[in-house]
Amino acid sequence: MIYTSDYPDVTLPEVGIFEYHFPAQPQFDPAGTAFIDGLDGRRITRGEVEHEALCLATGLRKRGMRRHDVACMFGLNSLEWVRAAYGCMAAGITVSPANWAYSAKELAHQINDSGASFIFVAPALVPTFDAARPLLRRAFPDSRVVLLATPENQPAVKRYDIVSELYGAPGKPERFVGSQAYDTAWLCYSSGTTGLPKGVMTTHHNFTSQMQALKASYQQLTPSDAMLAFVPLSHTYGSTMVLQQPFSMGCPVVLLPKFEERAALACIEKYRITHGLIVPPIVIVLLHSELVSDYDLSSLRTLMCAAAPLGDDLTRAFEKRFAPCVVTQGYGLTETTPIITCLTGAEAAGRSGWVGRLLPTYEARLVGADGRDVGEGEPDSENSDGRGELWVRGPSVMKGYHNNPTATAATFSDGWFMTGDVLVRSPDGWYKVVDRVKELIKYKGFQVPPAELEALLYTHPQIKDAAVVGVYDRTQATELPTAYVIVTSDVDKSEGGRAAFNRDLQAWVAARAARHKRLGGGVYIVDELPKSPSGKVLRRFLRDKGQADRDAGNVMAQARL
Repeated sequence: MIYTSDYPDVTLPEVGIFEYHFPAQPQFDPAGTAFIDGLDGRRITRGEVEHEALCLATGLRKRGMRRHDVACMFGLNSLEWVRAAYGCMAAGITVSPANWAYSAKELAHQINDSGASFIFVAPALVPTFDAARPLLRRAFPDSRVVLLATPENQPAVKRYDIVSELYGAPGKPERFVGSQAYDTAWLCYSSGTTGLPKGVMTTHHNFTSQMQALKASYQQLTPSDAMLAFVPLSHTYGSTMVLQQPFSMGCPVVLLPKFEERAALACIEKYRITHGLIVPPIVIVLLHSELVSDYDLSSLRTLMCAAAPLGDDLTRAFEKRFAPCVVTQGYGLTETTPIITCLTGAEAAGRSGWVGRLLPTYEARLVGADGRDVGEGEPDSENSDGRGELWVRGPSVMKGYHNNPTATAATFSDGWFMTGDVLVRSPDGWYKVVDRVKELIKYKGFQVPPAELEALLYTHPQIKDAAVVGVYDRTQATELPTAYVIVTSDVDKSEGGRAAFNRDLQAWVAARAARHKRLGGGVYIVDELPKSPSGKVLRRFLRDKGQADRDAGNVMAQARL
């Protein structure tokens, strides 16, 4: 049973993303504001984005970078991040954005796997890059390390050039016409369903097809709107929905390096923000904020929530406090560039908790555990026939995982991308996420692979076996990585000893993993782990037990399994 979008078909140009954003006949005024630094008020116009990108492309070529080479982007949101990214687009260089919270080991894995030969790095993150250098497979000469900084905020001791120091005379952009539009333009890293993070090969055509589909189905933005963005540009959500989608609509974007309550509220008031991108934990913060009454937020009309599901109760409570602002939801993955379904503010009434309709260009199936397509249904019953894993195909689905044909093959079935998420479809074409086939933990929009944390825990001298699951914390509106471990005999298993081990192990993990991979749900010493006859840990039982304990408020209960 193949579902198609009920939106009209859209045209799908076969061009590179830089040419798409800067056609020969501009659709929008080049003097219009494109991006604003929400902290210091600096602005960059659409014309300046294009001009500086062409100047940077010249500088990158002079430093030996060529079409299809890979550049890593390692920093928080900033105008310099934007300039560097568009410069890479103009030069035909593949962008591989890295999470600013990465540890040195995690950064090294992405650089090595992507084959990056150039890095743009924020000054504050240079120590992490320096720590990663001994783990890299190739040397990075200083000319291939550039700071995402301005003359005013570069380090006092100068080791590397800043972005603007690479500028040369504006050159010609690389073109990707016809079949070349299917070349890889972006390498965000996703955990997929298993294993270490994998590079998602997002093509120029993936991006342009997504832009075209969103123009027909997403919240319509205009040059008179203003969008607030603190979701990371390094995440696929930011790479598409902050860096490119509003630019394709002529809408200026106010950037913040990350979410900070007072700064976000101040930006909404100062720049008369009409639209923003959020994740569920931010809804919690703003819902209970004591600062809201200090600011004029009357310009706010819509907030798009994605990266993780947002419950109906939270949505209604938020909308009641922030009326007339409406919260909409969308659904997608890094592998789908990213949006598959979304709804607009006009469609949101009465559909709280739903993630919208299928975007144009997509086809979809809902496939049951038995491999058969399921029928339409409602998500109210655990036995509803309407529940099925969402499989999709369309021009925004990735080309595959970089240098990983095995993982690519495991993710596709006869041309259909298997999302790993269980959805239900209403008879009139609305979708809701109701479960997950895959076992990834979603912490504040980030994907945390349990196997990666388990592999780390195995290296601890006092752990004999371990399993990690996500347990949902309603107070934070996110899943928390939670560890169940079997320990050696020298660990004190008294109540005080367990508490001390919990603290020590959390600190041990925190020193070795990114912030979003820390064991925020705690560490529980168990006598055994539930396993199948083949030896596979049955995480579902652990997750159910942990969820029951947390829901009961007994979050430090020690499981007896």
